[in-house]
Amino acid sequence: MTLVRRHRWLQALILMGPAAAWGAVFIIFPVFEAVKMSLSEMKYYRLVASWTTESYHQIFSSSLYTEALVRSITRGLIVAVIAVALSVPLAHFISFRVKRHQFVWFGAVVVALWLGYLLCLVGWRLILGKTGVISGLLTEIGILRHPTGSLLFNEAAVIVVQVHLAMSFSFIPIFVVMQRVPHRLMHAAADLGANRWRQILDIELPLAGIGIGIGAVFAFVLSFGDYIAPTLVGDPGSAGIANLAASEFEHGLDWPLGAAIGVLMIIVVLLALAMPAIVIGVIRLVSRLRNPRTRRSPAQQLAPETSPA
Repeated sequence: MTLVRRHRWLQALILMGPAAAWGAVFIIFPVFEAVKMSLSEMKYYRLVASWTTESYHQIFSSSLYTEALVRSITRGLIVAVIAVALSVPLAHFISFRVKRHQFVWFGAVVVALWLGYLLCLVGWRLILGKTGVISGLLTEIGILRHPTGSLLFNEAAVIVVQVHLAMSFSFIPIFVVMQRVPHRLMHAAADLGANRWRQILDIELPLAGIGIGIGAVFAFVLSFGDYIAPTLVGDPGSAGIANLAASEFEHGLDWPLGAAIGVLMIIVVLLALAMPAIVIGVIRLVSRLRNPRTRRSPAQQLAPETSPA
């Protein structure tokens, strides 16, 4: 123990070593292998390292892959917007309206959303199917003459299922951040004449912005990389870029092309993870440009302004 206390590098190694080893084995090495495989080619059903970019050229020259990539990104953005739009009011209600047993409500929401993914898919197939609850209800109230199966196996069904999956991951960071919003600021704004909507828009949402951004990124990443929901509740036109990557490995036997698709997906995910920091940096830059006093150093701001003699 004395040796560890004397050398800080040993303390850092003990604290960060396991996490660094885990990241190197399960993140850095697989990504490196994916990049290496994407620059190879298949010859006689064998992977040969030839350092070619033919796989990337094939992706961007074929409308099949580019349309699937755009479809996945668009669907991810839609799922992120819907998941955040549902999570923010729910987190606000539990944080500001529920006076007692808030974490009981929080646990009930999380447990309800953390059901098994396949169980959720089976449940939504039963709900949206021709003999499901929604079709039967619409038939009973007279909107439909006969039960319909058009609610299932389409793009809308995929979005519904993915929103259900992403809700838990978007709700948790938003709720955690809203728990840290001081209630006294809301009361002070009310005393100054701000109505409820002004309190939410001017105080609550800006303070909870980082949680909203993280929740939106989580929802986007989960939807973007999902290939199970488009397969089980979507139609052939709902296939995303992840479905094509899986197909190249399973059926097409074109591993370099599948790896190239995976590398592009990693790049999109990294850009999505960096987006909250980029947005916050842009907002701070704009605020500094709009308020010149914030660009002055603290010593300059404290120094009295003297007029020239």
